Amino acid sequence: MFIILADAELELVPEEMIEEEEIRSILKANGKENTLLDNGKMKPLIAKHFPKCANRMGFPNIAYLFTRLNDESILNETTKLNYAIHTKHDVIIERDDLAGIGPGYAEFAERVEVLLQKKTTKRKLVEYVDDIGTPGNTVVLHPNGNSGLVASDQLNYIIGGFPEGDFRSDLGSLRKFAIHDKEVTVPGILELLHFKLFATL
Repeated sequence: MFIILADAELELVPEEMIEEEEIRSILKANGKENTLLDNGKMKPLIAKHFPKCANRMGFPNIAYLFTRLNDESILNETTKLNYAIHTKHDVIIERDDLAGIGPGYAEFAERVEVLLQKKTTKRKLVEYVDDIGTPGNTVVLHPNGNSGLVASDQLNYIIGGFPEGDFRSDLGSLRKFAIHDKEVTVPGILELLHFKLFATL
């Protein structure tokens, strides 16, 4: 069973922003060439360079919560719960890529920064689903999807990794199901999904 966080708003500071004095100060203070784009700290600069995306770009906390909730789920005691993060720029970060780090956000951020700087091979979402051999039993959790999802550890699940809007990736022929009757956050979706899965195991 795979749970995939798709189109995650997880990226390094874009080139358009890197020379801003505030960004240069952050990088110098931390001895880094680049760092994660963080809306909580950099929203005015995001709004300056990407005015239409000021409320969507730079949310590494979503991916962090996704990893922690999956890592700490009691489902791990009874089933093989695997997960991956597919970023908005088609970088794939798998559970094994994050192995060995502690539960704190700082370690997560450090590891992801290294991974984003090193990973040059990119895969579209549907390509990754094909790569892991699961297109026929993979579903997208979407507020406008069909009702009646029967959760099972024989299925794989795709969740949107962004704070607002919709998927930007081509979802191909992947089936969409609603797990709730309105939009909820990633932690909320995982809570519902984990509960449904736990009830079946």
